[in-house]
Amino acid sequence: MRILSQLAFNGTCRQAFAYYESVLKGKVVVMNAHGDSRDIPLPPGSRASAPEHIRFAELHVGEWALLGNDVPAEDYEPMRGFNVALHADSVEEAQRIFNALAQGGEIRAPLTQMPWAARFGQLVDRFGTPWLILALPG
Repeated sequence: MRILSQLAFNGTCRQAFAYYESVLKGKVVVMNAHGDSRDIPLPPGSRASAPEHIRFAELHVGEWALLGNDVPAEDYEPMRGFNVALHADSVEEAQRIFNALAQGGEIRAPLTQMPWAARFGQLVDRFGTPWLILALPG
């Protein structure tokens, strides 16, 4: 079994995943727009968004994946009540990722050394995704 997070966007999924691919040094392996997949039925309870909006995106980072899609504007609700937790391999990597994701976003807790982590910080990026960044003591 695998548990993956799927993020919902209001028309910015393509831009967000291109940015995450760059910042996280990952690889977008799927990027399907609604207009490119009209012949494939939507899951029950789903409604199509604009043709240029993303129906499904998948980003691989190491052995992990992050999923995403755009939803119709009238169905969109800002992301809240969770964080995408990212455990960096080093303090330098945590700082680089934190700084990149913070550009145009909102820092909720600056990246700081804690008794239980070499670095810890929280932010919401410019696409509305809440992140929790950690560098654990090595």
